[in-house]
Order: sequence, then structure tokens, then C-alpha cells
Amino acid sequence: MPDTLRVALVGAAGRVAAPCHLHAWRMVDRGELVAVCDVDKSAITRISDGWAINKTFIDYEALLADPGIDAVDIVTPPFLHAEMTIAATAAGKHVYVEKPMARSAGETRAMIDAAAAAGVTLMVGESYVFQGSHMMARELIDAGEIGDVLHVRQTKGPWVMRPDELERLEGKGHFTPWRTDPELSGGGPFPWLMDHGAHFFATARYLAADEPIDTVSTLAVDMTGTRGGAGGEARQDSVFSVSWRYANPALDGLWTRVTGPPEASEFIGFRTEVFGERGMIRVFGEGGGAPAGREQPPPVTLIAGGNIRTFDPDDGEDRAWLSNVNYYDRAHANALQHFTDSVLDSTAPRYGGGDGAADIAATLASIKSAIDGAPVRVADLPLDWTAYGA
Repeated sequence: MPDTLRVALVGAAGRVAAPCHLHAWRMVDRGELVAVCDVDKSAITRISDGWAINKTFIDYEALLADPGIDAVDIVTPPFLHAEMTIAATAAGKHVYVEKPMARSAGETRAMIDAAAAAGVTLMVGESYVFQGSHMMARELIDAGEIGDVLHVRQTKGPWVMRPDELERLEGKGHFTPWRTDPELSGGGPFPWLMDHGAHFFATARYLAADEPIDTVSTLAVDMTGTRGGAGGEARQDSVFSVSWRYANPALDGLWTRVTGPPEASEFIGFRTEVFGERGMIRVFGEGGGAPAGREQPPPVTLIAGGNIRTFDPDDGEDRAWLSNVNYYDRAHANALQHFTDSVLDSTAPRYGGGDGAADIAATLASIKSAIDGAPVRVADLPLDWTAYGA
């Protein structure tokens, strides 16, 4: 293995994760983005010119045959993740694949097995567990500041983009057709939950000291009850809450979605409150903070022993969101740095294939619960069950 990990970004012309990864790779030590790949030839040429990347590919097989590439960073839509990952491992490439890892538990198992058989590293791009504020909260939990964790409560409020990001996206946010397609996204009637569920369950496990999730229950409304969203993304409002029990029966969790204008909320973005025996932690995540015109809250607040203490990872402001919690580039750079170090140092990644599979299983169970109108035990989910085939 060379001293520098040579990486190709696959799906580089995408509008969601790809721009973030292009920024993030410039922040990674010992890792170099040497190639970009996409079926959109004109876009890939424009990207290679703008980012000074010499190698371009529109043929994935040709990329995999290049001995000058050590690893692939896959940011394509979910329906391609399993196929591309398995092909890359067969070619001896290390793989970093964006969440959601795949569309079924069976696909995640095939990806894990392929990487193990090839002896290469497989890491899933779950940036929430590499965000500075979340890692700081986990350090406080591990230090026993709130005692044993009893309850994890997550709130997803409105996300507010910065003007320059809105301009880049031509006012359409991160809307892309595949994200709301039942099969391409893997989410069936609940594509938004498929897209973000892995984030929420990864955070729920991470801030509960990696305790597995046992059973989930989803509260959904009929599609005619939705309130907003552009195009197919109107379906994001069809799920308002998901609750779960951990394998340890002393722990439980809840995720809720708050719909409303930013100015009508105390906080915006994603936040988590972790309650323990002796205290609680409030931590802001992606896009988290206060609406415009209000003072930004601290990224992490610890309340214990009658005292309130605040913490800040000092990551700077976010490039995409109105937030003092730097998620969009910093968290991804942290994750890609960890991937690079794991490969070059021959160590297991902190968020590997097994972690990605666990959070996809919990996400699919939550979608199945919404469809069935009943709780679903994660372990009972069949390997071949898909939301779009239900």
C-alpha cells in the first residue's frame, strides 16, 4: 500500500453528496482524490477542470481496472450501491459507500461478504457519527457525565440553507428524482425516511454507547395528510415520529419531525437530547441551531449535578446550512480521514459494513412498521424484504 490513498469519486456529478465530498477530500491527510467518474461526460469534464483532477471516467469497469486507484468513494443513488461495491471489492479496491448502504438487508450482507472475501476495507459514509458535536457528546457519555443512558430523543426541525447554497442548487434544494423514486431510493412509499433513517438510527446507537436497536414503531399518516414538500418530496411529511426499544430494555428512543416555518421554532435543524441517570446532554447536528436573527445555541450542553456546562468543537460555521455546527464538510472530512487512516494503517473502521447494515435494517423495519401499522422487530426483518416490493 502506498503512503497516500489514491481515491476515485464515483457519481461525482451528483447534486447531493458529491459536492460535499469534493470539498472534504481536500481536507484529508494521506488521501488524494485522483479520479472522478460519472455517466454525465460534460459534467465530469467540468468537475475535473474545476478541481484539477487529471483522471476522468464514464465507464466504471475501466476505472476499476486502473492500478493507479486504490479505493472508490461511491456517492451514486442507493440502487447502485450493492452492485458497485461488490464489483469494486472483486477488483481489489477499498470501498467507502455513502448511506443508505443498500436497499435490503440481503444486499448489505452481500456487500460485507464480498469485502471480507477480497480482504479490503468497507466503510459506510455515515457522517452523523463523525460530526464534531456528536463525537464530543459521546466523549461526555463515555466519561460517565450523565450516568447510564436511559432515553435518546431526536428532533428534526426545518433546515435552512445559506443563500449561496440555494443559488448553487438553483432554488431546488437537494431534490433529485431518484431520492423520491420508490425503487431507486429503496424507500418504497417512504423514500425520505429511507434517505435519512440511517442517520437517525446511527446517531441513536452511537449516543447510547452502541446499544443495538431491537424493535421500532412508526407513526405515519395517509398521503393526503401531508403538508408540504416539493414534488415527490411531499412524501417526507407522511412520517411524523418513530419510536424504538434497544436490546437493553432499560433504554428507549424517539424521533419526531416538526413541520413549520423556521421563525416559528426555537431551534432549527437536527438535535438530540440524551437523558441519563444523573443528567442530560443536548447536542445539535446537521443544520442545527437557531433561526436567523437569534443567538446561536452552544453545539453541546451538559446539565448534571445542578450545573450547566457548554462545549464547542470549534469546527466553524457550516458551508451549506444556517448553523454554527459545521456538518456539511467537516463531518464528511472526518469520516473520509478515518477511512483513509483505516486503510493505510490496516485497522478496522469505526463505522464499517456491519454498522451500516444494522442501521439499514432498523430503517427498513421502521418503513415496514409504517406500512403494517404495527411495531416491527428488527431481527425479524427478512433479508430479501424491500420497501418498494412490499
